[in-house]
Amino acid sequence: MRIIAIVFLLNLGVFCKAQTVLEQKKDAERLIVMDSLSDLPQESDSLLRETIAMAIKLDSFDIAVKQSANLINFINYQTNQREEGRKVIAETKKIVPLAHDKNTLSKYYFEIADLYYYLGDFDVSIENYNNSYTYADPDNPRFMGLSKFGLGIVYVDKGDFGNASLALQEAIKLFREQKDTIKWIDVKNSMTILYGKNGFYEEEEKERQEIIALASKLKGYSGLSIIYYNAAASANKLNKQEERINYFKKAITSNESSEYKTFLEPIIKFGLVAAYAENDSLKKAKKLLNEVEQNNNYTIGYNESFYLDARKRVAFAEQNYAEAIDYGMAYLNLKKASKEYEEIQNAEKFLSKVYKKTGNDKMALEHFENYVKIKDSIGDIQKARTLSYYQTLYETEKRDLKIKAQQNDIALLNTENKVKNQWLLFGGLGLLSLFGFISGQRSRNFARKKQKMQEAFIQKTLMAQEEERIRVALELHDGVGQQLMLLTRRAGNSSDESLQYLAKDTLENVRAISRGLHPAILEKFGFTVAIQDYINTIDENSDLFFTTEIENIDAFLEKQSALHLYRIFQELLNNILKHAQATSVMIDIVKKENLILCVIEDNGKGFDYQQKIKYSKSIGIQSVIERCKIIHAVLKVNSSNAGTVVEIVINSSSGINTVE
Repeated sequence: MRIIAIVFLLNLGVFCKAQTVLEQKKDAERLIVMDSLSDLPQESDSLLRETIAMAIKLDSFDIAVKQSANLINFINYQTNQREEGRKVIAETKKIVPLAHDKNTLSKYYFEIADLYYYLGDFDVSIENYNNSYTYADPDNPRFMGLSKFGLGIVYVDKGDFGNASLALQEAIKLFREQKDTIKWIDVKNSMTILYGKNGFYEEEEKERQEIIALASKLKGYSGLSIIYYNAAASANKLNKQEERINYFKKAITSNESSEYKTFLEPIIKFGLVAAYAENDSLKKAKKLLNEVEQNNNYTIGYNESFYLDARKRVAFAEQNYAEAIDYGMAYLNLKKASKEYEEIQNAEKFLSKVYKKTGNDKMALEHFENYVKIKDSIGDIQKARTLSYYQTLYETEKRDLKIKAQQNDIALLNTENKVKNQWLLFGGLGLLSLFGFISGQRSRNFARKKQKMQEAFIQKTLMAQEEERIRVALELHDGVGQQLMLLTRRAGNSSDESLQYLAKDTLENVRAISRGLHPAILEKFGFTVAIQDYINTIDENSDLFFTTEIENIDAFLEKQSALHLYRIFQELLNNILKHAQATSVMIDIVKKENLILCVIEDNGKGFDYQQKIKYSKSIGIQSVIERCKIIHAVLKVNSSNAGTVVEIVINSSSGINTVE
């Protein structure tokens, strides 16, 4: 009996083991099916969670991490419970090191970065986009492009336009290489936002119309509503309110067939509510607002800021200022938490306007000062340091030019002395008076020719200086700049934060010097945009108050004329900044018939213009005079202790005066 019992137990053990193996095999087969189904669009998160649990149970960590990424994506875009996404990340954190598939890890970090972007934690978002790029498989580079695209969007919202441009340009290149037209259009749309935030509205509109034309031809393209939404935001900046409303309507229509319909619907409709409220369509605004509010998920989470923005504008239009302040403060606090500088700036301006309506001048002034402070602080310490460096470089160039001009003056003075000596000599020789007269005439003619030669030399010097600036700028950009970019990328993979900062800081400084030596913006966008950008830079980095009226005169200026006029404005504004002790500057650039009239007026201490010209103490003023001659411009300077007015009148029908 004992032997029979032992045999029975042994057989039972074998049977149980076989049963376990069979169950594991069934679980493995079941996991394969569940994994395939989980890769499809989901109506709920239950299958995703079951698949993750089963994968962990069977030590299939690549599947567990992949489906965790899908779950985070589902939470981010299909629900409004993004805090739940943090829990998923915490729960799967321990299994991530056990996964080995590069594309799986890249996707996982990408979804985390997306989640934190919508949670408003930009720094964590940037960190994970970089992780996604690092893990991306070069043989399957989709997530390389997606992570750079995500980085660009975050940097745009942070106001870090330099890094935004670099990331977006790299994403465009990657998607072009992958022949991914849809994502290429998405990134180009983000580039239009970047143009708009930097004031390049013509370039923005041109780019947007091109991508709208292309996107409209793509069947099933889901991003057209986003393009129209951004177009509406830009139209608002340009105060084109009818266009703003029409773009929002187009966005709503396009969104009906979009895969992002649920996600984008509240954002677009709240934008239209705000547009209606600000354009005397309060009835339409309230009707649409009431319609969107019916869905509770549309007013919380990521949608909350859009909801508050719409509510505050409706309240203001209703003259319910107390409610407008409440919604306005709630909106401001949300944007402060996510550090979105442009939205914070606009929120402060809105609150200032509301408080002014209530008669609370103290609070109105406080919020207006906050608005101005943010506006002025856009140019950060790095910009100021770059400006200081370039100013030193510019002063050195002026010094060298002054030395050359003084040498020419000495040569001219020697010539004049020679003429005087000839007159004395021949004046004492009565018998040779006729010969002396003829000789004197020749000497005067020679002196006049000498003066013309001197002017021609100065003009040639100015042109040669511009050519040298372009050469040095290109060498900095194409040589040193490229090497520093490579160094910055390598430093980014280092754990030494000081090295990373130094590399980025040095690269930005070199780029700023290159832009100063040769303003590429002038060549790409023309004089009007370039001079407005230069004025904005001074405005952001000084206490001067600017009043401007600048018409677009690009069509009336040749390339060289535009460059000389740009340098003239640089010199005059720099003199105001350094010497005038002014508090305000008025700049007018207008086209009248065939004339271009430029006026720069400041309220500074003034200076003796004739003394400056007579004794040639200011090489800067001398360069302004010579550049005006080159472009056939009439220069008028009227200066007193009440300020200085400089008028430059250009005949736009005449060409540039080339120096032979």
